[in-house]
Amino acid sequence: MPAIAALAVAAAVLIRRGLLRLDQGTREAWDALATQLGKREELMTRIIELCGRLMHEEPETLERARMATLAVLAATSRADISALAAAEEQHRAATGDLLTVAGSYPQLASSTSFAALVARVDELDARVAARREQYNAAASLLNLRCATFPHRLAAQALGFRPAGLLP
Repeated sequence: MPAIAALAVAAAVLIRRGLLRLDQGTREAWDALATQLGKREELMTRIIELCGRLMHEEPETLERARMATLAVLAATSRADISALAAAEEQHRAATGDLLTVAGSYPQLASSTSFAALVARVDELDARVAARREQYNAAASLLNLRCATFPHRLAAQALGFRPAGLLP
């Protein structure tokens, strides 16, 4: 009987460690995503400021891009998955509109520095997508473990909650 109890304790300890490791991996993946989002939004702020100097007739387009940037940063800082998903969608639309309108301004369209900023945003978008996939993979694995026996028992006892997934 003591051997069975010792085995149960050892299994519980291993399950707990595994869940904690998966939770830490999910948090690290979130931090990596948040870092890339922060870099992208910092760069977008520079682009918006640059466009603002020349695009005086487009205040709505500039404001929409500015608000989308702020929404992504706010959702990221709160680690609010559903708000981030909505903010990202808003960001894609506002950025696309801004860059389309900016292309009709000869000073921006012919500027190599502006083109370099846009290329850098595209590069950061690709990094954000990769980090989003990394986060979703980590969160999915944690969620799977938390939902299956015997991990579910330990997850409930330790207060683990399912991690949200990004679309």
